[in-house]
Amino acid sequence: MPKITRDTVEEHRAAQHRAVLDAAGRLIEESGGQVPSLGEVAAQVGLARSSVYAYASSRVDLVIQLLLETIPAWTARVSEAIDAAGADPGARVDTYLEHTLDFFVDGTHGPLMAAAQQHPEAFTDERVVESHELMAGALRAAIADLPSDAVPLLDAAVHRGAEMITRDGVDRGRVLGMLQRMARGLMVP
Repeated sequence: MPKITRDTVEEHRAAQHRAVLDAAGRLIEESGGQVPSLGEVAAQVGLARSSVYAYASSRVDLVIQLLLETIPAWTARVSEAIDAAGADPGARVDTYLEHTLDFFVDGTHGPLMAAAQQHPEAFTDERVVESHELMAGALRAAIADLPSDAVPLLDAAVHRGAEMITRDGVDRGRVLGMLQRMARGLMVP
């Protein structure tokens, strides 16, 4: 019988689940976006590989669970920052761009996206689709001065800008400036 490390079985399972997701996230970040095997995650956590299956059924399931944590947390952070930028539409869009670029350059989102792209079925999981749609709706409302069809184009430019910074060594300020000029050109007059 495994040793329970918390006051209740439920708390123990929640802590183990958290440890599995944290280990998977760490391994993805350290590898630059490679999805670890469940055995690698188990070794990091100190569990038997078979025990990890209680918390994640596959590599794809690990990626899905990490996406389901990341998307709402990022949406809340960027929405809060946009609200703090005030009523000026340009300042709100600039804040959106800056936070989104930083998220891909400095955060764990870049490696997680690289990991998820190895398993595109993660993006078709109905929970991920729903979470992404909620995020997109919240962000479109926050940056309402951009036409809705311009947001996906601008997001693609942010992704590419992050690659230019991380892979090609282009100056962050230069990339952000280009993105801001592009967004201003797209803003509804």
